[in-house]
Amino acid sequence: MRLLIDENLSPRLARWACDMGIPAEAAVHVGLAGAADEDVFAHAMARDQIVVTVNVGDFMRLAAAIEVHPGVIALREAGLNAEEQWLRVQSALQLIKQSCDPDMVNRVLEVQSDVVVRWHEIPAS
Repeated sequence: MRLLIDENLSPRLARWACDMGIPAEAAVHVGLAGAADEDVFAHAMARDQIVVTVNVGDFMRLAAAIEVHPGVIALREAGLNAEEQWLRVQSALQLIKQSCDPDMVNRVLEVQSDVVVRWHEIPAS
């Protein structure tokens, strides 16, 4: 499992994920600051990275438009500080490990608070 942290989240999430042994990049640190969502998604696809974002609608649309993608973790709460974002991401990572043996191919995991989650198969199989 590898992560790409979208620019709408704290880039510290990438460092914290790496500290846990999960390879991660922050979009703002790999030349994607201000990039279109399509470019961010293409970068993640080329590197087999799960996109972590709060931009749920756009990335669900992008995921639905292609046959195979590495997955999306979508935080449904705006305005969280970095530590709150990290708590949500940690919860998502634990659930992924427990639920799909970190295979997120064609899956979107929506996270709202630390207890509400919703899985989507996108595109539907």
